[in-house]
Amino acid sequence: MFETGMVFKITSIVICSVLMVILGRIDRKRKLPTGVKLIFQVLISLIIIYSGVKIEFLRAPLSSSLSGGYLYLSYLSIPLTIIWLISITNSIGQADELGDITPYIVFIASLTFLVVSLIQRQGLILAEALSLIMAAISFIFIKYIPRGKFSSYYMSFGFILAVIAIVGVSKSTAALTLLIPLLILGVPIIDSSYSIVANYARQESPGSGIGGESPLFSESGSRSRLRQKLQSYGFSAQGANLTIISVSLYLSLAAFIISIYQNFYLLITLTAFGWMAFELLKNKVQSEELIIERDIFNNRIKLFQVGIDQVDNQETIQRIEEFIISKKPHQIVTPDTLAVLRARKDPEYHAILKSADLVTPDGAGILWATTTLNYPLAERVTGIDIIHNICRLAAKKGYSLYLLGSYPGVVGEAALNLTRKYPGIKIAGTHHGYFACEDSQNYEDVKNSDSDNNKEEEEIVDEIRENRPDILLVGMGVPKQEKWISKNLDKMDVPVCMGVGGSFDVLSGRIPRAPLWMQRHGMEWIYRSIKQPNRAFRTLALFYFIWLVILGKMVYSLKEVD
Repeated sequence: MFETGMVFKITSIVICSVLMVILGRIDRKRKLPTGVKLIFQVLISLIIIYSGVKIEFLRAPLSSSLSGGYLYLSYLSIPLTIIWLISITNSIGQADELGDITPYIVFIASLTFLVVSLIQRQGLILAEALSLIMAAISFIFIKYIPRGKFSSYYMSFGFILAVIAIVGVSKSTAALTLLIPLLILGVPIIDSSYSIVANYARQESPGSGIGGESPLFSESGSRSRLRQKLQSYGFSAQGANLTIISVSLYLSLAAFIISIYQNFYLLITLTAFGWMAFELLKNKVQSEELIIERDIFNNRIKLFQVGIDQVDNQETIQRIEEFIISKKPHQIVTPDTLAVLRARKDPEYHAILKSADLVTPDGAGILWATTTLNYPLAERVTGIDIIHNICRLAAKKGYSLYLLGSYPGVVGEAALNLTRKYPGIKIAGTHHGYFACEDSQNYEDVKNSDSDNNKEEEEIVDEIRENRPDILLVGMGVPKQEKWISKNLDKMDVPVCMGVGGSFDVLSGRIPRAPLWMQRHGMEWIYRSIKQPNRAFRTLALFYFIWLVILGKMVYSLKEVD
């Protein structure tokens, strides 16, 4: 059996909640002046206070000598309770701005109050019951009630949440509980505070006049401006809603963590982290940089400002044959995920990608990114697949190839294997990629060298021009091969020039290609990392790429995009 005092409290809460619903319905129909509405809210608050629901004491957030760490409010109890009840009631009851997401805010806050109360094990049955009831009601509103249809109930929702905070965690004997309700109801509190301050600043600005309404009692002062502020940063209306809900979730999570560990410095850390995360998101939304866009003029998808042609393997080989027939020099680039990241930091390489005649998506990560960002590409068009398609075309049409790159001997073995696999193919010449290097011990030095004063390089360029191949395959690694081709493209006068990375190692048979099932599922990079452990560290960059794409997806879902 409930005690008489408990029954009286429950009855008062029910009566006051009903009165708040009635007040909300009248306000919605007749648009009561804010001052009149506040008077009625004060009267309803006095009823609940008379039943014994009021803020009588608080546990100090830091150790205190006041009565063992407790702050007794005495004569401040009633005014502080009224301020708390009215503030939260009006914060949650904003139907003009937060109305469509109010049920979400109430649901999150109710569940958090319930969980925190259960964790603290203070036996606060009334708070736990009210939290459970509010969670159930708000869930019904989210699931079944059209947004804003019963917004007159929101004022009552705010009132009950304020009551839960009073009869619940604020009476807990645990440290830092003064801050827990502030965290759980942080979004509506911030919203109301910002609205009042913004309205006050508007009235104090030049030309606003003197003697107007008080910001607290003005009509605009009671309206939420948090979503408006987010939209001024570039957030869409839906994006602002999602951000507000996310902030509410984060603050509730922080309240949950603080209720367990009771550490003030942890609270500061969580607050700082949340603020930095929001600032990062806000800056990304405000940024003019587009993560992905469609280049209609060039028929490309620009991912991180790197244009990638919307072609499949068949269209690629058709374009290549057109290049050969034209007899004019063309450069083809097949960037993978790491190459896209490199282009963000290497202006020269980015310029080459921009000016290339054909750019195909080599990496599975690129296809995943474009699909995730709602600009899907047809399929992977890898460098090694293009080579095989070129060889089939060359054997059929009599086109010739020149192979340049890799270690001495490797490129020759690759050429030999191609002639065996594609009878009739013409190999105009081969040469390794380490110019002016007769001593194999110096290969790595030459590989890492950017010297342009290489006589053998000039001789190779002359040899290629004299042999007049239709296709030049260069395997020097990214971005060296692309820069070398770009520098010598006009000198060599080869219709098709393409960087092929480590493909000669695969074509020579020294490094096997991943099984077909791994290729089809975009797992070739895993196989290559196992076969070539020195490449393993590069995979770390893939996680950075994934983070950028996920962040980009978040920004696009929040941003007002034209």
